[in-house]
Amino acid sequence: QPHDSGSSKGFHSMSFGGVNNLAHPGGVREALAGNGIAFQNIVIPKSKVENAIPSLNHINIVNHWGHYVHDEHRSPYASYFYDKPKNILDKEQKTFVKKMEAVRKEWGAWDFKDDKENRPIADFNSVEYKDLANDMIPDGSWQKDEKYVKRLIADARVLVNAMTEGIYAEYGSPLKKANGKSLSEAEKKNRSEKWNVNIGNGHSKRGVANLSKGAFDGLVQKLLHALITNDEFYVVWAGHSAAAGHGNNFLQNQVMTFHKIMEPVFDKLGTRLISRNMGMGGVGTLHFSMAGKDLYGETDIIIWDSAMTEKGKPVDFFNKQVIYSGERVPLLLTAQPFKIMQETDNTAWVGNIVVSDKSML
Repeated sequence: QPHDSGSSKGFHSMSFGGVNNLAHPGGVREALAGNGIAFQNIVIPKSKVENAIPSLNHINIVNHWGHYVHDEHRSPYASYFYDKPKNILDKEQKTFVKKMEAVRKEWGAWDFKDDKENRPIADFNSVEYKDLANDMIPDGSWQKDEKYVKRLIADARVLVNAMTEGIYAEYGSPLKKANGKSLSEAEKKNRSEKWNVNIGNGHSKRGVANLSKGAFDGLVQKLLHALITNDEFYVVWAGHSAAAGHGNNFLQNQVMTFHKIMEPVFDKLGTRLISRNMGMGGVGTLHFSMAGKDLYGETDIIIWDSAMTEKGKPVDFFNKQVIYSGERVPLLLTAQPFKIMQETDNTAWVGNIVVSDKSML
């Protein structure tokens, strides 16, 4: 069944913290008392597609609402797990709350609420790929409530825009300068080009990524499908030791950093983001490609990052295997697409991350 983001108020309400969040003290106390999803009757959805990869298990479901390290109401440094005097913990919590109040004032906060209770839930798992016909979706469900959907889209745009501007500011490209003045039109144009996703131009050296038109349309379709069906969305990183993040903290590698930033956004829109770092030092991707369906699992976006250890036919093999593997056709981000576009009559969803734009430094 589609999840409700851990809130009795509906699919798209704030969910971080609470009874199911074992990353925070409140969740731990509730679990020790026998409360939470781990103690409920769990039914694991089974795909009607015979070759589907079982990406969810009992442990995943128990962690469905509790795997977040985010909780905007509790400082990660003020946990009672730390061996600190209460007055120190209280002081840290007070500082954290003050900081978050400033964040909400500057960037806003998600406060979407459903004005109706006990909505019927559509059983998307009853059909292949969750492609439930409109007349099979119960009347009264949020997907059929035009007013609800319009409010959700409007609030989602505000949320995504705030997150986007926050990322730009974090990486040195805020709309306002340190002196409080706004960017000039020329500076705005330069900023836009620097952060652009180029559609249909696979060779641009400016921006953050290049996507074919088909890849962009496919990504939009994937995101909308996941949102409407309250589905999972899988992002997988494949490559060598640099992709794996060797020499650094695992949570600081690229895909885990992506996950930390984007997981709260996906959650608020009713979708569960699952990010996997499948990089392995010294060997690249060939051995994984041999059993991509089982090793990489389902993929909605897969990034190839193995130029230091691989080239030629193994990379071409990887490109084709990730398309064949599993029941989802992924968006493939790679610097070495070979002839995959010609061989698929320009239907493959292919793009690449721009690494040559020095203006990003």
